[in-house]
Amino acid sequence: MLDRGIIQPSESPWSSPVILVRKRDNTWRFCVDYRRLNRITKNDVYPLPRIDDTLDSLQGSKFFSSMDLSSGYWQIEVDEADREKTAFIAPEGLYEFNVMSLGCAMLQPHSSG
Repeated sequence: MLDRGIIQPSESPWSSPVILVRKRDNTWRFCVDYRRLNRITKNDVYPLPRIDDTLDSLQGSKFFSSMDLSSGYWQIEVDEADREKTAFIAPEGLYEFNVMSLGCAMLQPHSSG
């Protein structure tokens, strides 16, 4: 992940533990346990829009686009101001994510301002 730019070394005051979770095929998934961070994170005051309202707003549109996120891990950049909160400790040191981590124990989405 470091070589691919997914994570970077960190000097964050935050630190969450790494856990390994066995997948169905008996391989291991790297996860960061953000439960303690999630307990103190403020929830977004603006919920996601309802799908029917979103579809209604497209009435009369001529051009549409779609995104295939079935393999969308590590594609959404974490705001630089929030990266320190994604810090995790590993035997080699402290690191933080540059992009959203895999789906295991991810940060809850929230507004930063």
